[in-house]
Amino acid sequence: MTASNPILQRIRDGLTVSDEEAEDLATQLHDEHPHITLKLLRRVYHHQRASFIRFIRHILGIEILESFPDTVSKSIDQFIAEHPALNSHQLQFLRLMRDFLIERGDIEKRDLIQAPFTVIHPSGIRGVFSPSQINEILALTASLVA
Repeated sequence: MTASNPILQRIRDGLTVSDEEAEDLATQLHDEHPHITLKLLRRVYHHQRASFIRFIRHILGIEILESFPDTVSKSIDQFIAEHPALNSHQLQFLRLMRDFLIERGDIEKRDLIQAPFTVIHPSGIRGVFSPSQINEILALTASLVA
């Protein structure tokens, strides 16, 4: 299909495609393969936030699309590596946050001061990390769920 479809050729060549072109491509693919949907692609590739074009780029071998669990785990591991002085409660909190994010696919600031995070400390993240660390963690979670 890549050989005959100008939109796929543009994607393959690394060119940007407009929202209208992406919609046209989605319609064309749906006409040929109605069972393949964005919802199905997100479930199969374990990536709830990826756009249709990112999936196409991945399928064409242009972009590697890690699964959401892999992305979250690597990001949390990198955060831990960059902060070698974290204590056991902080590490436990970060592992819990990783599991929460992977399970739910989303996390908000208010979640971090509620159960299950209050099991580690009654104040949640506020009782485990300093304000500057909290800001770093919030930036990390924002980038993961964007």
